[in-house]
Amino acid sequence: MSPQQRPPFTMDRRQFLQRGTALGLALPAGALLSGCGGSGSEQQPQSDTLRVRLVGDITNLDPAFFADTSVDEPVMSCVYEGLVTYKPGASDFEVVNQLAESLEPSADGLSYDFVLKQGIAFHGDYGELTADDVKFSYERMAGLTKPKLDSPYGGDWEALKEVRVKDKYSGTIILKEPFAALMHSTLPVTSGYVLSRKAVEELGDKFATKPIGTGPYEFVKWTPKQSVRLTRFAGYKTGFLEPEWKEILLVPIPEDNAADIALETDAVDFGQIGLASVERFGGNDSFGTGKRPTLGYVSIGMNVLSPKLSDINVRRAIRAALDVPSMLEAAFSGTYVRANAVIPEEMGLGYWPEAPVYERDVEQAKGFMSQAGVSSLELSYSYTEEPGANEVAEITQANLAEIGIKVKLDKTDEGTFYELGKKLRDRELVWVNYETQPDPSFSMVWFTCDQFDQWNWTYWCSERFDELQAEGLTTQDEARRQAIYLEMQEVWDENVNSVWLAFPTHYYAHKKGLKPAVSPHGRILPQAFTSA
Repeated sequence: MSPQQRPPFTMDRRQFLQRGTALGLALPAGALLSGCGGSGSEQQPQSDTLRVRLVGDITNLDPAFFADTSVDEPVMSCVYEGLVTYKPGASDFEVVNQLAESLEPSADGLSYDFVLKQGIAFHGDYGELTADDVKFSYERMAGLTKPKLDSPYGGDWEALKEVRVKDKYSGTIILKEPFAALMHSTLPVTSGYVLSRKAVEELGDKFATKPIGTGPYEFVKWTPKQSVRLTRFAGYKTGFLEPEWKEILLVPIPEDNAADIALETDAVDFGQIGLASVERFGGNDSFGTGKRPTLGYVSIGMNVLSPKLSDINVRRAIRAALDVPSMLEAAFSGTYVRANAVIPEEMGLGYWPEAPVYERDVEQAKGFMSQAGVSSLELSYSYTEEPGANEVAEITQANLAEIGIKVKLDKTDEGTFYELGKKLRDRELVWVNYETQPDPSFSMVWFTCDQFDQWNWTYWCSERFDELQAEGLTTQDEARRQAIYLEMQEVWDENVNSVWLAFPTHYYAHKKGLKPAVSPHGRILPQAFTSA
């Protein structure tokens, strides 16, 4: 997600929509969750090729334009590196140096001096990494190069003034104003990747499917709808990890049932599994399994611009009438953690442990309808085909019928559902299923005033909420940021435009003897997988 103006992240693409298919794991590298798999054989994988299921095919491997966290990011993480990254295997968001020998912020937070490790080579014949490549990569994404690049992630670098090169291996990132999210959701993730200037300029549009980086694996071949093949980079010198596999084969398998078969027939070594398969793989001694709640969130949004939903008492009635625990059980087999606000505990910063828990109370809901002077109402509920979406829609329809609200279910294909623009204003109740990055500002920004007709499907606009969002990005003090994000969630709750449902939990299975590695915010890192 990327920002546009002062709230940090506005974009016009759906990169970080969770969509129910994004693979989100956050286990320590090498950790197997005890109790989720049988004891079984500890037989090692027999091949020097690691085979990983992707939940779809790649779309674009340019960090400025990639389109899906669940399929593009696992490939990019093998190919690219940044100045810093989140440490694989850390239980929290520990930032460690990757390409940087050092990265030192100024006291005022307006500049970051970096020194690169020397002798780091790009793949192919694209030479040695230099400070000029850092300058090019970050200024390119920020839209500061010519011709100007209109990246949907440009807002991740909205505060960038310039990258000033000191010499071949050092320089300074200079900001126009402090940007608190820089070390959370910009530098350690995809927007912080350093590209070869020579490769980008030479390959042009071809760079999207012929990426060049400094990572432990170089891109070899993409066979659409079949596989992405990577090979271990013989010239890898970053020293961040020791790549074990000679090759990594990433196989797109969109359907969970087909993925289950691929795992069971030894066609892949690792893959996400559907909720219906959790018990099955958990009881199979041939596999290890794991799970992790993600930073994403699922809710039911209420469009406050709709005349039918403009009265807060109608919205209170809807919130009181909905049976969230039943939704979680029916839609997600009770495997998802209930959400009571937007920030999960795993985020740390911004978590609101005292968030109100609204339980179903039909009589209270009818009372709110009476206060609104409404005895009956017809509303539409917009959703698409995603795990749990059908069950949530049906329970919403049944629950609201008990308080005189007739709900028409409006299910559309995924492409239509995620099209942005003014037609979104026609929606009334809507399924919201978003992924996020490890900074609370990233979760909040989609509900600011300038997100109308983009991702603020509640069409709720609060001047105070926007003010706090801006302050949270320029404030360096973590205690103040915590207070800011708590107040934002309190303001959000008071305005009753969302019914919080869940923080999605994702499950995977893998061959015994394989140790998966993931980032703390749930991105799989195939390059860091090892055998026992």
